[in-house]
Amino acid sequence: MQRNSAIVIGLVVLVVAAVIGFLVVSRPSETPTPGSSASPPPESAAPSDSAAPSLAADLLDRRWTILYVGTDLNAAREENGDAPNADSLLVVSASADQSELTLISLPRDTVDVPLEDGGTYDKKINALYQEQGIDALVGAMSALYDVPIDGYVVLDMDDFTRLVDAVGTIEVKPDAPLTDPIVDLDLEPGPQEIDGFTANGYVRTRVDQDYGRMGRQQEVLVALVAKLVNPETEVDLETLLDGLDSLETDLPLDELGTLMELARRTADAEVRYVLIEPPLITFEGDRDDGRGYVLEADFPAIQAEVQELIGE
Repeated sequence: MQRNSAIVIGLVVLVVAAVIGFLVVSRPSETPTPGSSASPPPESAAPSDSAAPSLAADLLDRRWTILYVGTDLNAAREENGDAPNADSLLVVSASADQSELTLISLPRDTVDVPLEDGGTYDKKINALYQEQGIDALVGAMSALYDVPIDGYVVLDMDDFTRLVDAVGTIEVKPDAPLTDPIVDLDLEPGPQEIDGFTANGYVRTRVDQDYGRMGRQQEVLVALVAKLVNPETEVDLETLLDGLDSLETDLPLDELGTLMELARRTADAEVRYVLIEPPLITFEGDRDDGRGYVLEADFPAIQAEVQELIGE
């Protein structure tokens, strides 16, 4: 794990390096649609200048796939000694030529996930992080999708709220009313600006099940990065850094210049949003086996779809 004054920039650049192009070219009225492209396919790969001597060419001319993990911890739960669950599991992948960017979300209640060592994790996937650590979770996600994962970023609920508040507000566009007293959420449909507290409830509510929540998580991540990279947004990085106590990553921040170049080269990329949902999810319910409500998935079908999208 690396923590330094560039960590916030690293979060923006790498977790959603693929999303930068969408932020540059998308219209304000566009909303991510699962499985669809947010911008038309480019006629050719984004133009790029010759790499400067200070850039690491071996990091530029390859696919980058990053796992973003959002945990359910906050200050109150941490004080109570609660263990963190990985309730947001989002893979972001940029193609080697930076022409295609893909976001893939997996429901937290998915069970019987294949592990890197060939075994199976029979509990809900969101518990693997607190039971076996981030390396085991990264390995499981890599095995599940049958693709290499190059790095990870972990953030809890309080730090997510701080990130949104640091940029002021973000715009969201719910297509139906969202009311959930459990997370103090009461939103009318349509475009609107929300603060960090409301954004937290927006990505946590399950009134429309995990599939709706995963779509909102992708929407909010894009909106947050849009604000962070907007030159008109004033962010005190030092103050923000001091408040991000949960942030951990293994991304190569010593190559930040190269990663910034990677983000720049995605300016004309096609962006695809994917949710692992039915028919890839084959069962939803309680098997009366002590695991409670679970989701069972068709892993070979998931791997086939992911391979088509980001397999090399």
